[in-house]
Amino acid sequence: MLFAVVEDSRSQSEVIKALLKSEGYQVEVFAEGRACIEVLKTRTFDFFIIDWTLPDIGGDEVLKHVREVCGWDVPVLFCTARAEEENAADILRLGADDFIPKPIRYMEFMARIEVLLRRRQHVRPRAMRFGNIEVDLDGRRIRLAGLDIDLTQREFDLAVIFLRNVGRVLPREELLASVWVKETEVDTRTVDTHASRLRKKLGLAGESGLMLTSVYGQGYRLDTVQPN
Repeated sequence: MLFAVVEDSRSQSEVIKALLKSEGYQVEVFAEGRACIEVLKTRTFDFFIIDWTLPDIGGDEVLKHVREVCGWDVPVLFCTARAEEENAADILRLGADDFIPKPIRYMEFMARIEVLLRRRQHVRPRAMRFGNIEVDLDGRRIRLAGLDIDLTQREFDLAVIFLRNVGRVLPREELLASVWVKETEVDTRTVDTHASRLRKKLGLAGESGLMLTSVYGQGYRLDTVQPN
């Protein structure tokens, strides 16, 4: 699961990032609202944490764009120093799912995230389509050109992460921590093995309209290409 944290305070964002990563989540931090909006042109996120006061645009503008692009199923939690009742009501009316006042109390912060994620589990996930690949998140199935592809649980999870992060370099260590969360006896070679299998099974050498490449010294990146 990939979180977008839109927060201009470096110390604050680093603490939030550390908390989320300790629970096995992936995190990308944006110090400005426009940077987050720009990335949404090519990528999606599973959860947004937005500060109301940003150096370039208001958090409310980011929220509006998130709802337009990502829809209403994606949880959005606001962090704000504006804790008065009127301000809290404004945040919720604008489309936030919840808010937490600053200074953040971190146990409460994580508890609110867990509540929003539990609510999300009751919403039927939509199917995703990428080139010739169709992903049924609810049924945990992937089809290539209309045919079911036999994938292990780990292969499915890794494939979903790649597909949700087209164009982004994903470090091996990040993939390992996200897919093999509680397995301590695996290393990054396991990621390489599974990536190689997915490349063959899902046509990620260009046949499907997607190309999975190894980025030397960094990790993997999935890009869109013209089908072979």
